[in-house]
Amino acid sequence: MKRILFLIAFAAITIGAGARQKGLNDEQVKNAMKKATEFMVEKVSNNGGYLWNYSPDFSRQWGELECKPSMMWIEGGTPMMGNIFLDAYHVTGDKYYLEAAEAAANAIIWAQLDCGGWNYMADFAGEASLRDWYERVAKGYTYPAQEHMHYYGNATYDDGTIDAAGFLLRMYMENFDPKYRASIDKAIDFMIESQYPVGGWPQRYPLKYDFVKNGKPDYSSFITINDGVHTNNIKFLIDCYQYLGEQRVLDPITRAMSCILVLQGGKPQAGWAMQHQLDMNYTPGHARDFEPRGYAATATAEMIGNLMLFYRWTGDSKYIARIPDAFEFLETIKYSDEDVAYWKANLKDGQILCPTFAEVGTNRPLYLHRADGKYWVDYDRNGVITHYKSVRTINLGSLKQQYEEILTLDKEELVKNSPFAGGNAVQKRFPAVYSKGTGVPADAQKVQELVDALKAKDYWPGGLPGVSRENPGFSDAPLPSECISTKMYMQNMVILLNYLTVK
Repeated sequence: MKRILFLIAFAAITIGAGARQKGLNDEQVKNAMKKATEFMVEKVSNNGGYLWNYSPDFSRQWGELECKPSMMWIEGGTPMMGNIFLDAYHVTGDKYYLEAAEAAANAIIWAQLDCGGWNYMADFAGEASLRDWYERVAKGYTYPAQEHMHYYGNATYDDGTIDAAGFLLRMYMENFDPKYRASIDKAIDFMIESQYPVGGWPQRYPLKYDFVKNGKPDYSSFITINDGVHTNNIKFLIDCYQYLGEQRVLDPITRAMSCILVLQGGKPQAGWAMQHQLDMNYTPGHARDFEPRGYAATATAEMIGNLMLFYRWTGDSKYIARIPDAFEFLETIKYSDEDVAYWKANLKDGQILCPTFAEVGTNRPLYLHRADGKYWVDYDRNGVITHYKSVRTINLGSLKQQYEEILTLDKEELVKNSPFAGGNAVQKRFPAVYSKGTGVPADAQKVQELVDALKAKDYWPGGLPGVSRENPGFSDAPLPSECISTKMYMQNMVILLNYLTVK
């Protein structure tokens, strides 16, 4: 739910790369793309900004939760739409798409907070209207988007700031317009200021501690790995170094890389958590009610991958020295064949099944439950919640294979392709087609279906996700059976872009 990028990646999963269908040509595909885009830009967009879903009559609208008409969504919304527009411009040469991308960028610049970061969303009606939205959410919403139940007035790294800053960096590299550079510089300042000395970042900044819930301290100041925060922050700073020649980001990058070593637990729990507390040992911390303290299989796999990448960048063996300990942790918490059968998991070669959270001190699986609007965590695997997984699939075989491979590489050869090698490449440019899922052959039959679908409507209809259906919202009006969906637009645009570019 928190990370929408995978929804665009889904578009790359095609039935097969069939031959071009009779009667279908590139011009028809371009016309369909343009028709769908004109609808999104001219009928759906709010000052260049986008939400996630809209009723066909525009009587209701949603981001992760129901929104006011005056709102736009940063997380999984406006920056991703901007990237799709820019991809379409590069593929077709039609400046309409560039203008749409510029409008999205202008909305994102408007939404940038004084601190230099972004919140999950913004409200063109102003802060008072946004505060009112938070108050309404806090009164009526309990499931499961708890991060939107308290108004902090600050910025988030959790699917907000980096999406926005990354898109603006790409826009700047398009034509070096200084209006984008000013916003990027402000975002870089924000990232440097908000980084802890140890090298990690909080979920939100400036730091706040006022959302104490059910006796648990506010978790938004904890060092955050969840949702790719640490990984994506490093990637953005690397991009700033490579594309802009920003020397001031080198120390933050180095500290962020070393931070991963500091956060790793000791044997037999040599993994990582989704959040780490700011105590002496940086122990695992809780987050939302269904995210307890615990070592996390997904965070561990992600950090193993990062450490191998850092070794490729630097040739420094410290980054891979304790990877075997992390492998041992994953082996310790993996489920037996009997448990895999219980969870009905279809594992491929090299994959293992693990609990989402392993209890601190014991490695026992923790399971997530909800009843009567309240969550709890225990050791009972029966009756777990479905909107957040209690188990995860990890490709341990692939990680081990990558590890064995890098051990055989010559260090001097290894670092030749490092982003730090040979100075900073100021003239480096972003790929012309950037969005996830592009570059994969499209199925001609699916393309024909998408083109034909726009003969009846101006948009590709989608469905409301569970969080929108299961929360009360702001209206007694019935929920629409279908909706105008930015996710569906982006997903289908990727398919059509692939058809035009992958011959």
